[in-house]
This record gives sequence, structure tokens and C-alpha cells, in this order.
Amino acid sequence: MTISIIERERQRFEHLVLGRPRPRIDTASQMPRRKKKGSRRVVVRLPSSPAPMPLAPAIEARVALRERWSHKQGTAETHDHAERRRSGSLARLFESGALDKDQLAAAEQIGEAYRIIVADVAVRTASLEARVDGGVHGRLEEERLGRIQAERAYDSWRDTIARFADPLLDIIVHDVGLTIAARRHGLSMPRARRLLTVALDLWWTCLARERRAA
Repeated sequence: MTISIIERERQRFEHLVLGRPRPRIDTASQMPRRKKKGSRRVVVRLPSSPAPMPLAPAIEARVALRERWSHKQGTAETHDHAERRRSGSLARLFESGALDKDQLAAAEQIGEAYRIIVADVAVRTASLEARVDGGVHGRLEEERLGRIQAERAYDSWRDTIARFADPLLDIIVHDVGLTIAARRHGLSMPRARRLLTVALDLWWTCLARERRAA
């Protein structure tokens, strides 16, 4: 399926920026309910629901990911990343007792903020004043406000960890093992572990400060 640049941009804006659901094709209206074969009538089974419309490849992947995790709270990227790294370095540190559940949650939020910034698909014109009207618009504003707060908290957190950002991001975002990251950046294991736990605890301080400011 060939999609023009204009159509691809329209899909990107509608489904990635605005977050609209994927359109569906009503194939039932295009199919006859019965067709004759000689003197017999053959019943044609109709699909139970409209078929999803395929999108441009890169947009299709993002929308399919969102649909897969639509039953969960939080972003699809976070759930997908968590599922893929259930046996990753941070999960192993948590299972060993080196990290607690709050530190593991901080790592997930840092990773989510990092991916939002890198993907650069967040709507950045949202007002910093939350609008809670109980409707869809209010929920969207709350979500955008949360993203803005997370991005600002990430910037503050990134500035605070300063020269240790590279090894910490290797472990937290890129799922590099603690031993490998420590060796790669010339750190001892005890120091790398201490830096990691302090950085994860620091996340909650940065996030709380941004929420108070908002």
C-alpha cells in the first residue's frame, strides 16, 4: 500500500499527536448477505466487527502498540518496555534486593520521560494550568500536563546527576547491566550501585518540585 507524504503527515498528526483512534473499514456493507449457487442459497458469514484500517508503517507500529495496551493505565511505551525487560538489569537488581519498588518505579518514569523527549511527539502547547472538567478534553489536558511535568523533572534530574548521566542512563534507559556499565565508565561496582540508588531516589524530589511549581 502506497501512502502519500500528505496522507502520512495527516495520519501522524491525528493518531500520534492528537491520539485519535484508528479508523475502521465497514466491510459488512460491501459484502452480499447471500449468494446463489445454482438452486441453493449459500450463506456468507459477515465479520463481527469492522476491520481496522492499515496505516503508514511507522505510524501503524505506534498505533498498534497503543491499541495493545489500551486496557492499562499509563503509556503504551512504558508497558511495552517493562514487558520486554522483565528479566533486564533493573529487574534483576530489584529481585536481588538492591533496589526497592519505589526506585524501580522511578526508573520506569525516567525511561518514559526520556522516550517522550526523544520521540518528540508530545503536544508542547498545553497550558500549565490543569483543566479538570470530567470529560475527554479534561483528561487530555491532565495527560499533557503530566507529560510536561515529567519532561521538566527529567531535565532537572539530568542536570543534577551531571557527569554521571551516561552510566546512569545506560542502566536505567538502555538496560545495560550494572557490571558492564561500571566497567565501561571506569566505576567500581559499589560506587555504580550507590550512584544508581541515589539517582533513583532523586527522581521523586525533582518530580515533586515540578508538580509544586505547576
